[in-house]
Amino acid sequence: MKKLGIYIHIPFCVKKCGYCDFYSVKWDETRENKYIQSAINEIKSYSWLKDKYIVDTIYIGGGTPSIIAPKNLESIIAAARSIFKVEENAELSMEANPNTLNTENLGAYRSVGINRLSIGIQSLNDNILKTIGRIHSANEALEAIDNAGKCGFGNINADVMFNIPGQTIDDISDTLNKLTGKNIKHVSFYSLKLEKGTPMFISEEKKEIVMPDEDEERQMYYAGRNIMEKHNLLQYEISNFAVKGYECRHNLKYWNQEEYIGIGPSAHSFLGNKRFSNPSDLKKYLLSGENGAFDFERDIQEVMGENGLIFEYIMLRLRLTEGLKFADFKNKFSKDFKEIYVEQIKGLLKNNLLEMDDGGIRLTKRGMDLSNYVFAQF
Repeated sequence: MKKLGIYIHIPFCVKKCGYCDFYSVKWDETRENKYIQSAINEIKSYSWLKDKYIVDTIYIGGGTPSIIAPKNLESIIAAARSIFKVEENAELSMEANPNTLNTENLGAYRSVGINRLSIGIQSLNDNILKTIGRIHSANEALEAIDNAGKCGFGNINADVMFNIPGQTIDDISDTLNKLTGKNIKHVSFYSLKLEKGTPMFISEEKKEIVMPDEDEERQMYYAGRNIMEKHNLLQYEISNFAVKGYECRHNLKYWNQEEYIGIGPSAHSFLGNKRFSNPSDLKKYLLSGENGAFDFERDIQEVMGENGLIFEYIMLRLRLTEGLKFADFKNKFSKDFKEIYVEQIKGLLKNNLLEMDDGGIRLTKRGMDLSNYVFAQF
C-alpha cells in the first residue's frame, strides 16, 4: 500500500500574530465543537482511499491547535484511525503556543497519541515577541519546553524566527543558545517575510517599523546555522535543523513530493498529480460539514503534467541538503537527469551553486543563499 500523510488545520487563535497570513478566526467553544464534527465528517469523506493507502504521518497545524480541548483532539485522531490503517510508529505532530500549554493538557495530548510537539517559540526576547504580536513571554516558552519533557515528549521542535525589526545577531544567538540547552531535537528557523495585508506589512508601509537589510538578514541566518550545527542540530533542509533521526517525517513528504490530504478550512492536499485546497471560510466549511455533504467546491490549484511535476520535484528536492538523487529521479520519471539538464548543471557547478557526485546534485551553501535563482534554471 502507498503511504499517505494527513494534515489537519485547526483554524482558531486567541489572537492573530502581526505577521501571520494563515487562515484563522477567533476561538470560541461553540465554534470549536461544530468544527470538530465537520472535520470528523471530512475525514470520513475520504474513506474511498482506505484500501489504497496506509497513513504514516498526521500533522495538526493551525491556527493554534493547543487551544482546543484534548478530548476533541482525541476525537479527530480516533476518526482518522477508524477510517485509515495508521502505522504503529506513525509520526503524530501537533503545533502549540507556549501560552496555551500546561502539564494537564500536555499529559492529555501525549496520552491520545501525539508524539511530536512543535512549539512556536519565535524568540526568547520579550521585546521581540511584543513586536510580532505573540501572546507568550520568553519565560513561558522555556517553561513549556520543560513541562513537555516532563510529560513524556522526547521529540520537540522549536519554531524560531529571524529578520524581525529591532532584532540583532545577539538576540538570535541568545535564543538559540538557550534552546540548545533544552530538550530540543528540531528547530525550524525561518526568515520573517511580511505578507500583504498583515498588520506588520501595513506598519512597514507606514514606516512605523524598519526591516533588517539583506546583509543583516543573511548574517542572522549564518549565526543561527553555526550555533545549531555546533549542538548537533544538523541542517537537512534550507530552513530546518534536527538531531539525526528527528527530521520531521510529515514535512519530508512535501519535499519528497509524496501524497497527503488536508482536513479543515484552507487545508491543502496533493493526490496523484492534483493539488487542491478547501475554501478559507469556516462558515462555509461548517455548513457543508455538519451533514457530511462537503458540497463546497474545492479549489483545484493545479492538475500537473509531467513537466510541472519534474520542475516541482527538482525544486523541492534541492531544498534538502541531501539534494536530488539521479536514481530516484529516473525511478520516478523514467528519464536521465544528467542528459536532460547537462547545460544547467555545467553552469551551476561553474558558479559554485551546485555540487555533484556520482549519486546526485545538491546546493552548496552559496547555492542555498541563491536558491530561487538555482530553481529558475530548470
